[in-house]
Amino acid sequence: MEFCQRVGAGGNHVVVVTAGGDVIAKQDLRLREKELAPALTAYSRLPKDERTPELPDPSLAKPPQRPVPQPPAGGLVLRGYCTYMKRDGQRRFVRSDEYYYKENPDRWMAETQSDLLWLTEAEWKSLIPADPKPGVKVEASPAIQKRFYSTVGIDYMEGSVNSVPLRESTLTLTVEKADERQVLLRVDGYARLGKDFGDESRDKPETRGCELRLLGEVSYDRSQQKIDRFDLAGTGRAWGNKMNYVGREVRLADHPWHYGIACELVTTTTPADLIPPYNLLHYNSTPPYFAKEER
Repeated sequence: MEFCQRVGAGGNHVVVVTAGGDVIAKQDLRLREKELAPALTAYSRLPKDERTPELPDPSLAKPPQRPVPQPPAGGLVLRGYCTYMKRDGQRRFVRSDEYYYKENPDRWMAETQSDLLWLTEAEWKSLIPADPKPGVKVEASPAIQKRFYSTVGIDYMEGSVNSVPLRESTLTLTVEKADERQVLLRVDGYARLGKDFGDESRDKPETRGCELRLLGEVSYDRSQQKIDRFDLAGTGRAWGNKMNYVGREVRLADHPWHYGIACELVTTTTPADLIPPYNLLHYNSTPPYFAKEER
């Protein structure tokens, strides 16, 4: 935090800065080659001792005034992705290349968004049947379904968005294969969230809603007693008026529009992997993130 404050890094902009704190470029940078190239060229021309200086001892850093939550002990971390989708000539879903301010010659493409999902140790263990024989089914708990669908199962292409209330859902895991080494489970799910779709959804405030279908596979390593793969993919429809975003910046032509999500297991502990889920800290409209008995 002290480093970011010193170099003026904060808010919705980009700062190119050396590890030693020397600012090379900032202000109105965008994540495009023509803006970033000069800054990156200038950085590459710096002497090595300026690009990779000796850093202060991390143990001497001031503790944060508000500690950042850590993933639950023994828990599971999933990374979710969200993007706009469309149907191609064969009616297959493909990524839709949408642009911010598309009439502007200086436009740029809407980026895929990402968020994290945390499950407690008790939650992820509840997804694995005690007697995992082919055909055995497990329905994920209401707490897991609410957290998953309301935070990473929604259209969050706006970036920082609050959760959406869950109206109905299923999330079923079926054992497809089980041997001494591995249990492989198929995931099937469906959810409806937020407001119903209607003619007033395009313009009337607070009409946000969506529906989603998903498929996936979960692999459980019996010798290690842990989940080693958690792959999900889903497509859905979204509608409504949220800060007039889809009518102002992106101007999506269809209403409702299509979006897609994907999730994967996080197995490393880099700082980016430990960022708390957005709706754990900000603007959660379906609190709490964890039920009281799960804390």
